[in-house]
Amino acid sequence: MKTPVIADLTRTCQPFTTAGLLSALETAWAAIRGRHPEVPEVVLIVGSGSPAKPSAALKYGHFASLRWQHGDRQLPEVLISGEGLKRSPAEILVTLLHEAAHGLADVRGVQDTSRQGRWHNKKFATLAKELGLVAEKDDKLGYSPCKLSDQAAADYAATIQTLGKALNVFRHPEVIGEGKKRTNNNNGVSCECECPRKIRLSLEVFDKGAIVCASCEAAFLPEDVDRDTYEFPTFGQPCTHGDDQADPVPADANLDDPMVFFDPSGERYGIPTYPFKLAPTGLATLRQLRADGLRPGGQEIAAQLMWRRGHRRAFLYRIDLAVPKRTATAAQRAALDKAMTARRTCPECGVFQDYYIPRRTGACLDCTPGGAR
Repeated sequence: MKTPVIADLTRTCQPFTTAGLLSALETAWAAIRGRHPEVPEVVLIVGSGSPAKPSAALKYGHFASLRWQHGDRQLPEVLISGEGLKRSPAEILVTLLHEAAHGLADVRGVQDTSRQGRWHNKKFATLAKELGLVAEKDDKLGYSPCKLSDQAAADYAATIQTLGKALNVFRHPEVIGEGKKRTNNNNGVSCECECPRKIRLSLEVFDKGAIVCASCEAAFLPEDVDRDTYEFPTFGQPCTHGDDQADPVPADANLDDPMVFFDPSGERYGIPTYPFKLAPTGLATLRQLRADGLRPGGQEIAAQLMWRRGHRRAFLYRIDLAVPKRTATAAQRAALDKAMTARRTCPECGVFQDYYIPRRTGACLDCTPGGAR
């Protein structure tokens, strides 16, 4: 009795294998190595390129150094995303050449990326050009975007044709939810002192006055301002120094007149207040004290300057109560050097890098999975 032939096959029983696809990709990589023998042998895999977060972009491929073990050798990995197989054969070849450039950088010990492998520098662009790519600069990714040069398109014409015959399948991108929404409005201000150490403050806290570093006696100020000309601006209304006080500036006051801020008794603003550049003798701002090698020394604010319609303010201190600035001791400087060295030494491989070890990964780019990409 003959077995009946089932004509209506389900999708899971389709006569399809990935052998042809992987063979075409392996052949393309062999063609690249044939023209550039320094490009390393790799383990080629096809996997997911869908991002983990909605804000991230689809990944077409990656290069990871020494990811596979083959006998007594370690081999790098090149991943080609299944989602990217929907593109043209020439674009797939561009991805392979892109990863080959990373492989070439790995062999030569060239640092071709930074920012956890996202930013591609000019060294990568040079390697990509060597392999037949034309790198174009992107504001977020550096020289990551590439296209095939005319000469490379002619050299790899047969390879592109082989890929075209095998590329008859692709992977659908994974559906990603909206993810967790931010619980803050990111309206803080990032500040640093002269050490430099960094802190992040809300605008409300920053508006209340300067926060001074105990090590260098310098105020924590926003990173993008000139410290020598900065005079502690406020982001809201002028400080009233009391919850029960009314608005210190009368509604009918002419804020364009600097003398509206002349209040030597402090009756209106809570502390003695003077217009800009009209402070009495014997008082100085924190910047002026620093210029003379002095610091407030724990004294209270004696007065303040106000200008620009009350939205800028500089506190004044008594010069006769100021004390000399403290200088860091040899032990403190040694401790800072040790701390900075620790921040640039990878805890995994122990190598001192020319960049700070990313806190998110806790390891250098070479030890981070996919870090070379």
